[in-house]
Amino acid sequence: MSKQWKQIKIVETFEEADALRAKMLEGDTTTMLEIKIRRCGEEGKQFKVKSYYPNAPPNNKKKKK
Repeated sequence: MSKQWKQIKIVETFEEADALRAKMLEGDTTTMLEIKIRRCGEEGKQFKVKSYYPNAPPNNKKKKK
């Protein structure tokens, strides 16, 4: 199964996107948060900030009799 990335914000400059990424990573205490910056918009003039935080694995342990 592929990762489900959430779009956070679209900004005009890479510096704004990088500042947002730094702020988000600073607030993450688990170090599991992943953030990426991608070009978007007309002719790639904007930058999209996306994040991914893995879900906890399900506890599907069956009880033995």
